[in-house]
Amino acid sequence: MTGLLELRERLRNLYGKCEIYIRAGVKFVLGLAVFILINGQLGYMDRLDHPAVTLILALICSFLPLNIMSLLAGAVILIHLSALSLEVCVTAFCLFLLLFFIYGKYASKNDGILILTPILCFFKVPQVMPVACGLLRRPAEYLSIVCGVTAYYYLEGVNGNIASFTSTEEAEILAKFSAILKTLTGNKEMYLVLAAFLITSLTVYLIRRQSIDHAWRIGLLLGNLLQMIILLIGYVLLGKPEKIFWVVAGSAISVAVSLILEFLFYNLDYSRIERVQFEDDEYYYFVKAVPKMYVARKDKRVKRITHRRKTVSRRELAEELEIDQDLLN
Repeated sequence: MTGLLELRERLRNLYGKCEIYIRAGVKFVLGLAVFILINGQLGYMDRLDHPAVTLILALICSFLPLNIMSLLAGAVILIHLSALSLEVCVTAFCLFLLLFFIYGKYASKNDGILILTPILCFFKVPQVMPVACGLLRRPAEYLSIVCGVTAYYYLEGVNGNIASFTSTEEAEILAKFSAILKTLTGNKEMYLVLAAFLITSLTVYLIRRQSIDHAWRIGLLLGNLLQMIILLIGYVLLGKPEKIFWVVAGSAISVAVSLILEFLFYNLDYSRIERVQFEDDEYYYFVKAVPKMYVARKDKRVKRITHRRKTVSRRELAEELEIDQDLLN
């Protein structure tokens, strides 16, 4: 444990010294992943589906806030959808406008949650996000997960019904809008995932806010268990047993990530709990204090090694100064 605590302190010190460069590097990698996935899944506009364009967009995002990355990702998606169908693009624009309004009003301080949620959905391990948000964020900020999940399932529905959007006949315009809306209103899996994620985040939040010992540990374990049960029952009822493996795998990964977050942000030493009582004119207070685990910084001591001075007698000193030896008494 001491070695892990020392490693954590080294990482914190490294991040404090190189925060600007680390954040820029993380945003570059995140932006690269976002635009590669967008071009790989959509790719309807050939000019955008080019490595140089992806690299330039990622470089731009590395120097800008993460909220700007969300706007750029939305713009790239709309351009791809405009090459597929104007109706799909218009519907996506209205949907994204609504999502960005919700995000900007209630959850704009969430750095990266709106972007990370669709990425984790693509890799089939989105269970990490609701538990992590329950540990680190407030309930109002969970709307970022809702926005990310909705955007992901909308694009997945578009990819699954491309044939319905490629017709150029004017009589098919109404049918296109109906098919587009059905990708959202008729997507039961999306509603299942949203319900599971919101219930999980709120459960983890309520538990980790309690004053019980190991509140975070209990919250993350119960949250992951509850989330897995809801998703398993839901997929069985929806007739999608092929999703069961990914639910279990995603829950296991979520537990591992949650434990890492607990170690980094909430590592307490429950063996040294202190309870304090004090009062004022109106209240009597009972306070439970739990110290954090940390490793004291080792003090560096520098030992100076100097040459031993030669002892000089009074006679030699008197001869050197050309004075009488009796004057040195």
